[in-house]
Amino acid sequence: MFLLHDIICALATLFVSLTGFADDTSSLKKSAPIYQNPFDLASGGATLTRATQEGVMFSNPSLPAFGDGVFRSIFYVNKVSVGEGALAAGQDVIQAASNPSSNSVLKTLLEDTFKKPIYGQLDTVVGALTSHFGVAGFATNKLDLNGQEFGTMGLPVLEVKNNGVAGVASTFSTSLGDYLAVGVGPKYVYNTEVNTNLSVSDVTDPTQATQKITNALKKGSGVSTNVGVTLQNRTKYFDMRVAGVVEDLGNTAFTGGVPPWLQTYNAGVGFALHDMTNALHCALDYRDITDVYGEDLPKKIYMGCKLLLTRYVGFSAGYLQGWPSYGMVLNLYIFRIEAGSYTKDGANQSGLAARKIYFASLGFEI
Repeated sequence: MFLLHDIICALATLFVSLTGFADDTSSLKKSAPIYQNPFDLASGGATLTRATQEGVMFSNPSLPAFGDGVFRSIFYVNKVSVGEGALAAGQDVIQAASNPSSNSVLKTLLEDTFKKPIYGQLDTVVGALTSHFGVAGFATNKLDLNGQEFGTMGLPVLEVKNNGVAGVASTFSTSLGDYLAVGVGPKYVYNTEVNTNLSVSDVTDPTQATQKITNALKKGSGVSTNVGVTLQNRTKYFDMRVAGVVEDLGNTAFTGGVPPWLQTYNAGVGFALHDMTNALHCALDYRDITDVYGEDLPKKIYMGCKLLLTRYVGFSAGYLQGWPSYGMVLNLYIFRIEAGSYTKDGANQSGLAARKIYFASLGFEI
C-alpha cells in the first residue's frame, strides 16, 4: 500500500511539473503581430521582408537599415476597423428605433448580439524612425463578441473576447554592407485581456454582466523583444529579400496573471519590381514555424502584392490567414488615407468563425 501511495504521489508530482512547464496557449494573441499597418493588412499582411512606414516597428526590426539616407519618417496613424456583423447589427438597431414599440431596440440588439459576430478594433501609433533607431507609442484594442445559439449547456452563450495592448516600441538596426541587415526591437507592453462567456440572463442584467467581465479581467505589463535578420540582393529594377524573425524572444511574461506571449519563429520571402517612381512588391510570410500556438496552416500564411503608382497612390490585394484582402492608400504627406477589407478568423481552426472586417485610417507621414 505504501509503495502504491508513493507511486501515485510521484506520478502526481510529475504531472504537475509537466503542466507547469507546458506552454500556456490561452493568450488572446496568437501568431499574428500585435499591430500591422493598414495598407500592409490589405496586401495580405506579409511584412517580414517589407513593411509600410510604422509597420517595421512590429514586423522585422532589421528592415529600417535598408534604404537610402538616415531619416525615414515621422508618422501618425489612427485606424478604425468594424466587422460586417457589427455593421448589420447597427442597421437593425436603427430600423428598430423607428418602431413605436418601446422595447423593440433592446430586443433587436439582444437578438443580434447572439446571432451576429460583433467585431471592432481601434489602433493608434505615433513615432519617428531612422535607419538605425526608431521609437513609437502605440495602443490597440480589439473587441470580439461571438454569440452561440446553443452553448455547452444547450442554452444561448455569448463569447466575449477583449484584448487591449498599449506601450512603447523601439527598434535598433544596422546593415552589414548592402546585403545583410540585423536588428532588435524591444517593446514595453501593458496588456489587458477579457475572455469569458455570458448567458442571456447576464446580458439582460448590466450589473451582473459588468461584474462577470470585471472578474474575468486580467492586466499586467511585460517586455517583448523581436530579433530580425534580412538578406537582400538589389539591382536597378529588381530587389529580392529573405528574412527571419524571432518574435517574443524567450516568451514574453506579464505580471498580474496575464497569459504569456510565446516565442515564435517566422520566415518571409519577397521581391520588388520598380523604376524611379513606381513599384510592385510581392511577399510571402510563414509565421509560427514550430506551431507553438497550434493554429491551422492557413492561419499562419500571409501573402500578397502592393502596386505603388508614384509616391502618392497604391493598391493592394492578398491572402491573409486563409482569406482574401484588398485595399488602397492615398499619401499626400500632410495626411495619409488607407482603407480596405480583410477577413479575420476568431478560432484557431480556419473557417470556423470568420468575420469580414472593413477598415479606414487617417494619419500623416513626414
